[in-house]
Amino acid sequence: MRDADVILQSSDGANFSVHKAVLAESSLFFSNMFSLAQPADDEIVNGFPVIRLPENADVLHSLVTMLYPIPSVIPNSYDKVLNLLAASQKYEMAAIQSSIRAEVRCKAYSTLTAGNGSFHAYAIASSKRLSPEIESTARLTLDSSMTFESIGDEVGLFDGWALRDLARYRKRCRDSVVLCLGAFLDPQDGPSRVWVGCLHMNEPIRCGQPIQVLAGWLHNFISQNIRELQKSFTRPLLEQSGFRKQYSTALKTHIRATNCLFCPRQHVMEGESFWEQLQNKVTQARDRVWFLPKIPSTP
Repeated sequence: MRDADVILQSSDGANFSVHKAVLAESSLFFSNMFSLAQPADDEIVNGFPVIRLPENADVLHSLVTMLYPIPSVIPNSYDKVLNLLAASQKYEMAAIQSSIRAEVRCKAYSTLTAGNGSFHAYAIASSKRLSPEIESTARLTLDSSMTFESIGDEVGLFDGWALRDLARYRKRCRDSVVLCLGAFLDPQDGPSRVWVGCLHMNEPIRCGQPIQVLAGWLHNFISQNIRELQKSFTRPLLEQSGFRKQYSTALKTHIRATNCLFCPRQHVMEGESFWEQLQNKVTQARDRVWFLPKIPSTP
């Protein structure tokens, strides 16, 4: 940068010539540093004092682009984004952090949803004490199994408190989803009442009088999911595409096995609306659970 008056040197030896005034304006850390008398034996390169930083060249390059009115360089890897956020947090650059997060929201990082990518991202975010990213990545893990086999080598990245808090969070989410699904077993007052009328029920007519009973296939579908969730909170918490496939398979199997006429008609008239309500309620049950990690004050 023209008229620069200080050099930031990365851990791998790259030098970035910048302005003290820009650093001080953007960072409380550097503002406090420059307000102090500088040692007379400071390293000098090309006439500029050198500040050695532990971040590598890629992180400092991205960080410097956020300081000036030039195109920002946001990493393509979410791991590197977390490193960039950690650096801006350490140097108390609140506005820079907000800018990074705003740009990241416009990008899709496929590694977060591929394999155990969400667990890897959560482990990194928690190790760097990045609160917003801890919560967002914790939510992403709900669609995957949380077992040592599924997490694999990533388990070594977790701090003990982070793994403990994630397990507690998943259990609270599981309990909330189970409670939500239980409401859909009510054939009278809830959305499931549109499936009352199928002749293939789980309960017989009592004393010759018809009673409101949920279609057997739907009752079994919901009950089975509740039982599976109650077995362990380490199971995936009803990932949307998989949940929809289970629902569709249960309905098709019922129709083929029984030649039922009621359920196909209800599916055409009410099925999509019912599914949307079921999916939305389950999603809300998961999302209403807050993730409240007990982050240690120091790494």
